[in-house]
Amino acid sequence: MRRRAAAALLGTAIASGLVALAWMRAPAPPDRITISIVGTNDLHGRIHPDQWARGGLAVFGGYVENLRAARAADRGAVLLLDAGDTFQATTATMRDLESNLSEGGVVVDAYNAMGYTALAIGNHDFEFGSADGGADAADLRGALKAAAARARFPFLTANILDADTGKPLAWPNVRPSTIVDAAGTRVGLIGVMTFDGLTRTLLANVGGLDTAPLVPTIAVEAANLRRQGADIIVLVAHAGGRCDDTSNPRDLASCDPGSEIFDVVRGLPPGTLQAIVAGHTHGGMAHIFEDVPITSMPEGGGQFGRMDLVIDTATRRVADLRVYPPRSICTRENPATGDCQAAGNGVPVVYEGATVRSSEAVASAMAPALAEVRRLRGKPLGVTVAAPIERVGAPESPLGNLFADAIRASTPGADVAISYGGGRGGLRADLPAGPLTFGAIYDAFPFDNRVVRARLTGTQLALALEGQLANARRRGLISVSGLRATVRCVGTRPRVTIAHPSGEPIRTTDTLVVASTAYSSARVMWANLAGDEGAAMPEDAPLVREMVMEWLRRRGGEIGPAAFYDPASPRWSVPPEGVTCGGL
Repeated sequence: MRRRAAAALLGTAIASGLVALAWMRAPAPPDRITISIVGTNDLHGRIHPDQWARGGLAVFGGYVENLRAARAADRGAVLLLDAGDTFQATTATMRDLESNLSEGGVVVDAYNAMGYTALAIGNHDFEFGSADGGADAADLRGALKAAAARARFPFLTANILDADTGKPLAWPNVRPSTIVDAAGTRVGLIGVMTFDGLTRTLLANVGGLDTAPLVPTIAVEAANLRRQGADIIVLVAHAGGRCDDTSNPRDLASCDPGSEIFDVVRGLPPGTLQAIVAGHTHGGMAHIFEDVPITSMPEGGGQFGRMDLVIDTATRRVADLRVYPPRSICTRENPATGDCQAAGNGVPVVYEGATVRSSEAVASAMAPALAEVRRLRGKPLGVTVAAPIERVGAPESPLGNLFADAIRASTPGADVAISYGGGRGGLRADLPAGPLTFGAIYDAFPFDNRVVRARLTGTQLALALEGQLANARRRGLISVSGLRATVRCVGTRPRVTIAHPSGEPIRTTDTLVVASTAYSSARVMWANLAGDEGAAMPEDAPLVREMVMEWLRRRGGEIGPAAFYDPASPRWSVPPEGVTCGGL
């Protein structure tokens, strides 16, 4: 009995000693910790490096891995925040359409692998419309909802409201704000979108939504987060500004003083925000404005911004901060200039004390979606292109005319069709020679835009065509089918007269059924619509891309550019002075 008691006492003493020893050896909590905030914005579906060997999500993941290792060593934390326009490749220079074909899924998978903290919804994130293969084809926000549900991080939007209820969106994994723990500091995150963002996307996809003003929305949300125990507040805003010089964060001389994000800071009580990840404008920012650090990067994911907040662990307040200039994302660089270099050139990039390597985890996460994209791209349409059909022409776009012909032929009762041209904001790629595939059509038109009809008089149609001539230098002439348009100059003002393909004039009082895309209808014809047809897009309106592909399948055989543009019989006749008649 005594032996057992003695053994028990000895065991207790040993255990107590080990606990005391472990306590003595454990490092004391640091007085300060560093939270590194990495901001991305306006990726626009760019998942691969560009032609200058910059960017690519797997390479970016290598930087993130190095930074996480550095923060783990000093007991800090990393927050990855994205300020929106993440999934839709919309600019003519971007060929990374895998994100479009996966409706953003490949980007979400990569962000999941990197451990993103949150994403603010941008205006272009609405443009996929209904989810491909989804049960509810009438839900024109289905693809965005599916992307949010796929993410292991929240989508944030505090100021996009349901017009019927006046409340923020409440879809699965979509919320106004959230609180996360970063090395013991409770960080409140708020997501917002620029005040006019809903007018800068496919209008059909955002029907029934409103945008609340930024400043009061942020003020209310920040106060709510503070009451819930947030120590600091970070805004993730698809709204921004522009500064030409990002070398000195406190030098604002090169910044646009009227930037929307500056107005947000000015309008809030001092101390409301401790950092902002901005976007939307595609302008670089790495500055401190009224004690608030702000980052924003150019489009395409070639660079990333970083801010370090040094937190006093006793007060949970920001004791110091640092804003880093935008940094190009690559694995090799020119040691003299810092420019990115292709494999085999330059020297390896070192970041946070370690060589940057492309992340295998990110590449593996993207692989399944990319394999499905390759399968979709290769689907044949049963048509052979004899010679490339170009999207840009002088003055007409042969490819734009093809789209217009397909829309008119496939829309019951249509007399005329209006399609995109080949300039900026129009079609994105030529149709290459050879067997035509789904991927080639998708490259040319990656948008989930739909076909609508409107009844216009001859006068209204001529005015609609005149109205777009001011943009023709930049965007190219819009393509038409079922009519001939002639531009004549009255001084420096262009006037348009229209006729049937036979040459018979279209009278001012004639009524025509005009088929067009929802995007063009809203921006080219909306003010000229007559009657109730065209005032709203029917729920079963077909996608432009699917209509064109089905028309091509029915046509079959071989096609070439001569079938869609005949210089001897043009669809547009323009004067020597050009479509703007020498005016600006």
